[in-house]
Amino acid sequence: MNINFNGKIFPSDKAIFDSQNRAFLYGDALFETIRMSEGKMPFLGNHVNRLLKGLYFFKYKVPKKYTTTFFQKEINKIASKNTRIRITVFRSKGGLYTPKNNRPQFLISTSPLNSPNFSLNKKGLKIGLFNQLKLPCNPASNLKTCNSLLYTLAGLNRQEQNLDEVILLNENDRISETSSSNIFLIKKNIITTPSLSEGCVAGTMRKTILEIASEKKYIIQETSTKISQLQKFEEIWLSNAISGIKWVVKINQNISLSPPIHAQSFIDSLNTF
Repeated sequence: MNINFNGKIFPSDKAIFDSQNRAFLYGDALFETIRMSEGKMPFLGNHVNRLLKGLYFFKYKVPKKYTTTFFQKEINKIASKNTRIRITVFRSKGGLYTPKNNRPQFLISTSPLNSPNFSLNKKGLKIGLFNQLKLPCNPASNLKTCNSLLYTLAGLNRQEQNLDEVILLNENDRISETSSSNIFLIKKNIITTPSLSEGCVAGTMRKTILEIASEKKYIIQETSTKISQLQKFEEIWLSNAISGIKWVVKINQNISLSPPIHAQSFIDSLNTF
């Protein structure tokens, strides 16, 4: 497959960076992972809005052309049908910790997806707890940056425990998210999820699920939750832009959950966008 580097198309194995690339040296970069279904990207605007928020937050000199329409055209140069798309934007080279050039550059890469539709997992996920490092509760935690060592360590811990996912705690020892997803806790018609002040990524799928929940007249609680409170919930979902919603059957060895009652209707709604 090809890549799109600043609007120019190259084979995916083409060397395009040198040793002074700031994403490599300092993690000075942001990214978005986007799902294309049958050539459509209904959530692209949410991804671009979060990307731009991050670029302004980290003081990039953002070109006026960086709009949803611009990125849609650039993506369509290399992607079609059912595709996982990653946009990585990094600062131009120069400087040490303090940059000399704040202009961004972008790289778009792709990989195929098997299906155009979101689907609910038949077998529930088994998840555990990662508490070696804690997520900070600050605005940068809401963004998708390439400073991802904490998530890498969490992923390795997940493998060591032979689990599908692990819950990440914030600096206040409260639930924030998992290593790749936002988390939703359901009891009857109440949907609870960590607020953005709890250090979780401001997920585009999280935003969409909350919008669907509001339309379906669920009670929404964006709040703080401790691990000890998980036993009171009837369903637990994990969500991200590629998978949609996945349900949890077991947390560690002491919490077991039945198959979800509410999740399928949300999946059905996601597939209508």
